[in-house]
Amino acid sequence: MQQKPLFLRIQVLRLVAAVAVVGYHAQITAISYFGGPSPYKILEFGSYGVDLFFVISGFIIVFIGSTRERRPSVFAVRRIVRVIPLYWLMTALTFALTHIPGLARLEISGPYHLLQSTLFISWMNGPETYPVLNVGWTLEYEMFFYIIAALSMALTPRPWLAASFAMCATVLSGHGTAFFLQNPIMLEFVFGMTIGAYLYDRSSFPWMAAGALFVLLTLPFESAAWRVWAFGLPSTALVAIAIYADAHKTYTGKLLPELGNASFSIYLAHVIAISFACKLGLIVVPHMPAALAIPIIAIFAIAMGYILYRLIERRLIILFHKRRAVVQSRVLIEPTVNASIRSTPRGTGAAVESVDANSLDG
Repeated sequence: MQQKPLFLRIQVLRLVAAVAVVGYHAQITAISYFGGPSPYKILEFGSYGVDLFFVISGFIIVFIGSTRERRPSVFAVRRIVRVIPLYWLMTALTFALTHIPGLARLEISGPYHLLQSTLFISWMNGPETYPVLNVGWTLEYEMFFYIIAALSMALTPRPWLAASFAMCATVLSGHGTAFFLQNPIMLEFVFGMTIGAYLYDRSSFPWMAAGALFVLLTLPFESAAWRVWAFGLPSTALVAIAIYADAHKTYTGKLLPELGNASFSIYLAHVIAISFACKLGLIVVPHMPAALAIPIIAIFAIAMGYILYRLIERRLIILFHKRRAVVQSRVLIEPTVNASIRSTPRGTGAAVESVDANSLDG
């Protein structure tokens, strides 16, 4: 029997978060090219789609770490394969494009900045610094979260409680500062993990919820913590509602979850796509009203992200699964082969070859 799809509404929320960020960047970039005031005030809040991403990420990590990827090594490898190849590809493309004369509008990155970006450590340059692909700042938070989660899985029997405690401790030490590891936005991962713990580690749930709320309440509201209050908590409520709805009624739509599957590619591709669309629009229709240009540019960026997903990201995921299946089959085969070899008398190499062939075929 085919397994029923899980958490399709979470995939829809991933799309919502990606579209919000795309809309935000489409508007500010279109205005910088075509001029005029911002026609869509609601898009000014689009950058906070990142907060929804972080809460979703916290939940998903607990979900997969409790069900599909319980081994820390498998979890870590899967996270690397899921994020790094596509991010490095888009970072390299961005770096190359900015070095084409006449294309770059901002400061051009050097090799050291490129290295920092690929290692997810551009935050070391201080506050308000960004990697080569500027939206990659969120992935630097994600990678830190993945490292904490993987280490917790490897070292403790209660990984989600341990990871939650570690992240709360780093935020608490910052007293509301926006600096990377101490930024209160890290609590949004903990909020998502706490939702996951309610489903998969109920004994850790009350401690995780109490710890996250305690840290949030101790931080000054006028600090960077205001963002968590204004957008992190509402995002947590949205994720919880979506999970509750998925548990009680199957989502039958196909288009939105499919686009949600492409949210990572959309997120990484949209900056380049928006820039290209604006440059092209300035040549073809130089006086296009921003109110018309913004939705066209946003739709184009989403379409380019989906194409990237279908042509590259999805194939990378499939390739990883195939290689993983081959490795697992070898692990199962090798003990049988070795036992057969040990039981085979010397001088019967043909018998050994026959055993190897039959085992591999099985």
